[in-house]
Order: sequence, then structure tokens, then C-alpha cells
Amino acid sequence: MFKKYFLQILAVLLLIAIAWVLFLISSTAKEELSKIQNPIQASILKLPTVEESQNYYPIRNWSVPEPEISAKSVLVINYRPGFDDIILLQKNSSQPLPIASLTKLMTGIIVLENYSSEEIIKTSKNNEELTIKDLLYLMLVESNNDAAMALASDSSELDYKNFIDLMNSRAQEINLKQTSFVDPVGLSSCNQSTASEIVSITKLALNSPLLMEIITTPETTITSIDRKFIHKITNTNKLLGKIPQLIGGKTGYTDEAGGCMMTLSRIKDNNYLITVILGSSDRENDTEKLITWSQKAYLW
Repeated sequence: MFKKYFLQILAVLLLIAIAWVLFLISSTAKEELSKIQNPIQASILKLPTVEESQNYYPIRNWSVPEPEISAKSVLVINYRPGFDDIILLQKNSSQPLPIASLTKLMTGIIVLENYSSEEIIKTSKNNEELTIKDLLYLMLVESNNDAAMALASDSSELDYKNFIDLMNSRAQEINLKQTSFVDPVGLSSCNQSTASEIVSITKLALNSPLLMEIITTPETTITSIDRKFIHKITNTNKLLGKIPQLIGGKTGYTDEAGGCMMTLSRIKDNNYLITVILGSSDRENDTEKLITWSQKAYLW
């Protein structure tokens, strides 16, 4: 008789224990699910978590056709520091082409990797004394060729040939296999790259707070050390201030290269759009089309 009651009690206790374990599992699952999102949304709408959504967005709206662009080469990417780039649109993005004054992005990178921004240079052209920082503004805001030449040849740190060698070796270091430079300005058609490799150069430049500040400057005034020379400069990027989300970029043009342009636009916090066009007959119009299209053709 005792054995019979003992087994019954043991069975009840076992059932209570199983029920308690199931309750704990259910409670933990609900708690974890609530951390992710509303359970109804998770089970019915199948919405991604915040982390998962990083892999899903932007979403292409295929009812919006691709824009007609005159440029020989085009690349539009979604750039989010810390995440892989997402290609939104491309056309011959691996084709090597002359890049004109987009060259000056690499010139600026080499300057800041080798010089102090406060170093003073006496330019060989007119004996004007300017800081490295001021010469960078002249070179990248108004695309001043004399400033680029001064940075590459008038410093006591490096001679002209060594400077060009550094530009090419830096390109090789970041695996730019189709990029080459023969001058710091971009006047030679032998200064070549691809739209995809210009994106790599752009991202390298964006690592420098000073270069980021400069390429987003609409206009400014530069004064020589002795205050004899005053330069009022305006950005060659005519879209800066015209398109609200566009925050900066670099232009280029030669007869051989045609119109070249790189722009950086802000989509959201820490979420950017980089556009690159090479060989365009209308660089501003092409770029504006790409930025407008990107806002309509994708759900952000």
C-alpha cells in the first residue's frame, strides 16, 4: 500500500516538475522574442530585427526605371561605415578611364599622410607662403592646379618624383589595380582609374576629418601668411547647396576625360550615397539624376 501511494506522489511531483520547466521555457522564449520585436509582427508580418534589416535594406522599387546617363562609366553605392557597400547602379564601373581632377583626392591623401597640415610652404610660382591646410582648400574646393603642384613639389619633405611614386604605391597598397598617376593634378590622360576604384579612394579620403571638412565646404577665404594674398574660393561642385542631401564631392574635367564627378550624399545618420561618373558630357545633370533616382528607386 505504501509503495502504491509513493509511486502516485512521485508521478504527481514529476508532472509538476515538467509543467514548471515548460513554463520557464515559454517565459524565456517570450522574453527573448519581446526583445526582438512585437510577437505578432514576428510571427505574422515576418519583420526583420534591427540587425537583420541591415542586410535587407535598401529595397529596390522596380517600378522606377534606371535613368539615362551620358557618362561612359557610372557607379552608385550605399556606403555605411562598418558594413559592406551595396551597389545600387553601375555601368562600366571597372573600365579604366582618365579621371582629370579626381586625381586630387589621392594628392590630398598623400599630403596628409606625409606632412603636417600646419607646415608652411613657399610656392615656387609666386613665392606666396601658405599652410598645407590652406593649399588643400585651394586644391580641393576650387580645384586649383597651382596648389596641387605646390603640394607635390615645393615642400622640403619630398621631391616631385617621390610624391608621384607615393601616389602610385598607395594605390597599390589598397589593391587599386587599374589606377595610375603621372601628375598630382589630373591634366594628363595617363592619370586613370575606374569608377569602382574612385569609390575606394573616396572612402580612404573620408577617413581624414580634414579632407571630409574640405570637400564639404561651399566657399571660403584663404589668406597668405604675410596677408598680401587673399583668395576667395567657391566650390566647383555646382550641386552643393542645390541638392539638400548632397554634402560634398570633387569634380574634374579635361577634353580627354570629359566630365568627371564624385559626390557624397547623406541618406540617414551614418548612411551615405556615393556617386561616381567618368566621361560625362553633362556631369552635373548626370549626377543629379542619379541622386534623385536613388531616392525613388530604393526604400531606405
